[in-house]
Amino acid sequence: MLGISYFDDYPETVYFDKATATMMKSLEASFPGKRVNITSQSEDEMLNIVLVSNDNDPGHYYLYDRNKPSLSPLVPRMEWLKPADMSPMNPIKFTSRDGLTIRGYLTVPKDSDGKKLSLIVNPHGGPFGVRDLWGFNPEHQFFASRGYATVQVNYRGSGGYGRKFQQEGYGGKWGAEMQNDLTDAVNYLVEQGIADIDKVCIYGASYGGYATMAGLRFTPDLYKCGINYVGVTDVGLLFDSMPKHWEPQKELMKGRIGDPDDKELMKRMSPLAHVDKIKAPLMIVQGAKDPRVVKQHATDLRDALEDRGIELSDDEWIMKKDEGHGFRKEENRIELYSKMEKFLAKHLQ
Repeated sequence: MLGISYFDDYPETVYFDKATATMMKSLEASFPGKRVNITSQSEDEMLNIVLVSNDNDPGHYYLYDRNKPSLSPLVPRMEWLKPADMSPMNPIKFTSRDGLTIRGYLTVPKDSDGKKLSLIVNPHGGPFGVRDLWGFNPEHQFFASRGYATVQVNYRGSGGYGRKFQQEGYGGKWGAEMQNDLTDAVNYLVEQGIADIDKVCIYGASYGGYATMAGLRFTPDLYKCGINYVGVTDVGLLFDSMPKHWEPQKELMKGRIGDPDDKELMKRMSPLAHVDKIKAPLMIVQGAKDPRVVKQHATDLRDALEDRGIELSDDEWIMKKDEGHGFRKEENRIELYSKMEKFLAKHLQ
């Protein structure tokens, strides 16, 4: 056992092995303000691949030879980006309306005064056992370069804060207490003078896409726009269409999310059943081959909006036949972020 790595607000490591502790202390002293990680080693541990990075630097790989000792540069990540142009990510914490301590991260455009900013709420997927972490986030740097602050909220149900905190999200909390944590984050940032209450958008993927739709449904006056990326819109459908390899987890999912046989609960949690409450402009992004959140979540939502006379433009509806649970092809990602930039500028600036 060399040591233990864990996340608090920032990544932390405690070393038990003295030789490793000495080596890492020397490496970290060479890169003040950076996070130094060994990503791989030779069998005798003499040759080490080291990644040096932080929240505004995607990182650089080095070769460290313990025999000499020597440190040689190998290859940078995203070398076209200049760390000096990137924006900082800082931890935040606040108290929820029912007394829980909620933590997260805020990325603020580096050239701003940090006050009355347009805000993007970006809930993570999962949702259970997953959490957002401090470090370089290219998506949030993209938003910051366009003048938007971005908040990540480790709402109840997230991992990394103990079993009790994760279980606070179990049992029908989708669209309710879990969603309240996102609302409370917005209110906290408004109270701090950081966010402009009239310029808040919500964007997320997978469960984050669900949270986007729940935000537009349960707090329709809070958000000026929403971007639902491969998000759940019908919670009952999530159970009915689950892939084969999820079936052994069905009982676990019932305990965590809620019983799919409880039709009232499914209706209460599902944004699709409450489309009439949605006021804000919406962008829907979906992969037609998604095995987790099948395309019916998106098409049913689009059809329900059309029944209300709301037609999504080509910039607001992106369905890619060759993508799954998140876009991977470069041309599709370029289209996605080009249209996302246009959509955000229209509704947040």
